[in-house]
Amino acid sequence: MNLNIGILIREFGDLSNWQLRIIQAILNEPRLELTLVIQEAKNQKGIKRNSFSRAFSKISLSQIVLSLQISIEKKVFFKEVYSVDKESLIHNLQLLPKIKLGQRNMTRPDVLGPKTMELIQEQDLDLLINLGFHHLPLDLIKLAKNGIWDFLYADFSSVQQGPVGFSEVLYKKPSIGFTLLKRTADMQVEIVDHAFFNRAWSMVETARTAQEGSVSVLLKNLKQLQKGHRLDVNSLVVPKSKRPGLYQALKYITQFYMHLSGKIFQKVAHRFWGQRHECWSIFMGKGFFMESSLSNIKPLEMPKDEFWADPFLFKYRETDYVFFENYSYKSKRGKISCGKVRDQELIELIDVLDFDYHLSFPFIFEEDGEIFLMPETSENKRLEIYRAVDFPTKWELFTTAFEGEMLADAFFFEDPQNQKWLFVNKQAAETSPMNSELYIYKIGSIKLENLQPHAQNPVIIDARVARNAGSIFEYKNEFYRPSQRNTDGIYGRALNINRIEKLTLDEYKEENIRICEPDFDKNLVAMHHLHQTNDLYVFDAAYSTK
Repeated sequence: MNLNIGILIREFGDLSNWQLRIIQAILNEPRLELTLVIQEAKNQKGIKRNSFSRAFSKISLSQIVLSLQISIEKKVFFKEVYSVDKESLIHNLQLLPKIKLGQRNMTRPDVLGPKTMELIQEQDLDLLINLGFHHLPLDLIKLAKNGIWDFLYADFSSVQQGPVGFSEVLYKKPSIGFTLLKRTADMQVEIVDHAFFNRAWSMVETARTAQEGSVSVLLKNLKQLQKGHRLDVNSLVVPKSKRPGLYQALKYITQFYMHLSGKIFQKVAHRFWGQRHECWSIFMGKGFFMESSLSNIKPLEMPKDEFWADPFLFKYRETDYVFFENYSYKSKRGKISCGKVRDQELIELIDVLDFDYHLSFPFIFEEDGEIFLMPETSENKRLEIYRAVDFPTKWELFTTAFEGEMLADAFFFEDPQNQKWLFVNKQAAETSPMNSELYIYKIGSIKLENLQPHAQNPVIIDARVARNAGSIFEYKNEFYRPSQRNTDGIYGRALNINRIEKLTLDEYKEENIRICEPDFDKNLVAMHHLHQTNDLYVFDAAYSTK
């Protein structure tokens, strides 16, 4: 069925990139019809605002300080990037039917005029999406069959404090929560869906990460609603908001500039003393990772101007090889290298693939007696598979897929029923996070000519568990997907081991059974990849400095 959708905005020129992405996606989808734009009038005196607006209704020194800091962050450090043609999209938006809400009844601000009510009812709206209203009139909520969908950028289990991202950065929370809300005519607030995104060291950057990531959550649920699927909603008490005091504001600003100073120092230390920061290293062990203690494991030796990451094991003619991302600090680009395993060390190192774009995650596999390599090529905006002509030195392009898309960390999995699956992470737009969305496709062959998308794609939207961290492995007759745990403002902070519970074209379930922290060696800050074979395993971990 088609959905008639209305959007609630303030000023056209104030629309951010994430809001414009939502509007563009609705306009581009034939089964979604954007039929009405409702604008909120400016300076509606006497109208009761939401709790956060009320908290800031009186001018305070903390408000002035935080507003100034937000302005500095937006204009100097984190200028907004637009992944859509803002001018063209706003022009098309202005051609749609519009209603601008004027000054409403001061004693009953929830009441719309009869003419306004009639104009909105004529659109027969299935849904209203709030992209900017501070106050939602009750009469307006009644005019869409599925209520109003709204956005809450916070962990709904705790009290909100300050602007989006402020509390998460100030109190160093692991991630920032997002909840897609449904507001109904009977004054209920329900959870449609939720997600988590990694926080950054800046509240502006954290807010943008969550806002850009939330676009996929909304679009996924719009797709489900359009298909007539019942959405599992739960009632919610919206968390209270409170105004941060001057102490909290100054503490945040102090943290911000101390972190900025640290970043500047890191660049200076690397340039003049060759010090490597967030330096990924490869570790190797015998047996099964699930049964191993990592307390005595040591990293493989590597050159001073490189880091090594994303290792994969492959046995060829009774010799074990490790294929890995070889990142150069000079070129700031990764290539694929490999070496032979001897006494848990790598020897006879060679470069396998080296292009003018970044390469990583070299998933290597055998099919019908031939050897293939599927590295990450997100910078080239497509998925590429190479076939070995002369292993391991010579390779040729075998096939490509997903032209124009940004994908990462793809691998194939063949289940016990001999069905083939592609697991891959996607970046929905250049402005959205790469680490938050997992997609699954059923494939007919590795040629990727027939891709059947999973009904729940993206099957996971959660930076804490979505991004692949190596291919699926079997242990004691069960299958496990390693994944990255992107939290604490660190890429690849820890490693998840997730047991696959169900995999069909309509449903995917997994359970996290273990979180592997990088606590087995001093100075480690991250751990984000694992590959297990019958008798060996390799993984990577990052040192803060090396």
